[in-house]
Amino acid sequence: ERVEPRAPLSDLALAGPPRPRKTKLPDGEEGTKLLQPVATAAGLIKAKDYSIAVSGIDIVKEDETCSDEGKSWDCGVRARTAFRAFLRGRTLVCSVPPQDGQKAIAVKCWVGNKDVGLWLVENGWARAAPGGPYVEAGDKARAARKGIFGAAPNLGGLPALPAATGPAPAAPSSILPAEDGDVTQPADQPGPAQ
Repeated sequence: ERVEPRAPLSDLALAGPPRPRKTKLPDGEEGTKLLQPVATAAGLIKAKDYSIAVSGIDIVKEDETCSDEGKSWDCGVRARTAFRAFLRGRTLVCSVPPQDGQKAIAVKCWVGNKDVGLWLVENGWARAAPGGPYVEAGDKARAARKGIFGAAPNLGGLPALPAATGPAPAAPSSILPAEDGDVTQPADQPGPAQ
C-alpha cells in the first residue's frame, strides 16, 4: 500500500529560487549580483536569465576580423577570450531592471570596483561608443596599439628546428634484448623482483 508523503517541516522547503540580491555599485547606483557570468562576445554577457550588453561600448563580435599590415586575424575571438579571462566566473554587479528577459539590455556592470566597459575599452578589446564615457580611454588604447588595434598575433609559434645531420643516435645497449630474447639490465640497476 502506498503512503502519502509527509508535509514539509517548514515553509522554506516550498520557497522558490532565491531572488538576485541588490547591492550598491561603486558609483552609488543600485545593482544586482549576477553569479557565474559567461562572455559570449567582448561586451556581451549571459548570467542567470539576463542577456547583457555592456553600455558605453561598441561590442566586438566573435566573428569580427581585423587587419594589420595586410595580415587578417580573428580579433573577435581573441577579444572574447580576453574578456572571459577577465571575468573568470567572478560575480558581476550590473544595474539591471528587476524583471529579467532574453532580450539584451545595455547596462553598466562592475567586477569588484572595476568598471567592465572601461576595462574592455582601455585594454583595446572593445571600441568606445561615440560620445560615450570611454572615448578618452579608447583613444589611448588605439595610440598604444592594444587589443584589436594592435599587431596580428604571431601564430607561427616556435622557430623551426635545425635539420638533423648524420645517423640517428643508437639506443643504449643496456636495454636492447640479448640474443636469447631476454632484456639485460645494467649491473647498477636492480632487475625485476624474483
